Amino acid sequence: MSIKENFYNDIEKRAYTMYEQYKYLIEKGFGNEDEVSKYQLKFNFLNNLELGGKAWVKNNFDYIQINTGVIDNFLDYFYDLTKNETNKFLSRLPFNFEEGDSTSYEMIKFNADGTAILYDSKIIDEKLAGLLTIFVSRFIVSHELGHILNGHCKFLNSKRENSIQYIPMFSEDNNSTDNILSPLDFRTLEMDADAFAATDSIKNLIMLYWKFDENVNKDINIKPSELFYWWSFAIRSNFLITQKILNEEKYKPSKKHLPSVARWMLILSSSLDLIDKQVDTINFKDGDDKQKILQEIIDGYLYAEKCYNERFSTFFNCYEETKENKDFHTFVNETQQNWEIIREELDEFSRLILYKRQ
Repeated sequence: MSIKENFYNDIEKRAYTMYEQYKYLIEKGFGNEDEVSKYQLKFNFLNNLELGGKAWVKNNFDYIQINTGVIDNFLDYFYDLTKNETNKFLSRLPFNFEEGDSTSYEMIKFNADGTAILYDSKIIDEKLAGLLTIFVSRFIVSHELGHILNGHCKFLNSKRENSIQYIPMFSEDNNSTDNILSPLDFRTLEMDADAFAATDSIKNLIMLYWKFDENVNKDINIKPSELFYWWSFAIRSNFLITQKILNEEKYKPSKKHLPSVARWMLILSSSLDLIDKQVDTINFKDGDDKQKILQEIIDGYLYAEKCYNERFSTFFNCYEETKENKDFHTFVNETQQNWEIIREELDEFSRLILYKRQ
């Protein structure tokens, strides 16, 4: 079985585990076991090299389908990046290497208790690339679960009798008059699914941080606080890669998604805000505090932009791209205001309590 096939299997298992966890939370929160238990997830990968996927609900089944190209693109990108970083490190050493050589290094790290751990850079590269791919794939699965559990899919089904509506991961401009929702409504649903995924991700990171030794492979050679750094690196990289492949940087009323940079800025804001609110529940390890965790997230996305810009000779900077961009502020404000309208319609179909702005 190939490395990528192992990832497909791992991500599928994670999707079912996440789904069952949410079913448990819904049952405990609302106490309606019969209503919760009737739903079942059907998750699958479609053998397609393009970025894509979709979520839908039919009868009592919740469907998520993701193209294998989603995982392939990110795993290849992250593995190439980790190998390049190792090569940069080796190039600074006083040794002669032929261009194209497959070179690695080993090192010994001593823990505070005096025990030693041997690290191999090839294993570090593979494991770190794997962790980054898991962060992205988990975010994508969470996003699709958000469409299902927050009632988006059943809401769309209700708009057209005897018809099952799909929510695609990516879509073309909405220029047709035969659409059941406006582009603004679709952008609003996508914003909500992103917020759902960001919340799920941060809560999962906090859990991994708490139980770092049990849940994180030691071969990766990172500190607990660096989980937040590499998560931010992975998700920002996700939107940079998406932006490049789909060429969707413009703000257009016909778009069903906000541009990738706008989506990332909203996800970043939600993530930082959640950590600020969850600070009392985080059992900080020695030397860590809230400010350090927040800084790890900021440094992670900045490094993602640096790596991406160096590789593709681009100049992406999410802060500079949005801080005085009138289109960004107009489209984001419009979408956030529309949430208050569409949320009332979603209440009937949502299995979870929907976010309400204060």
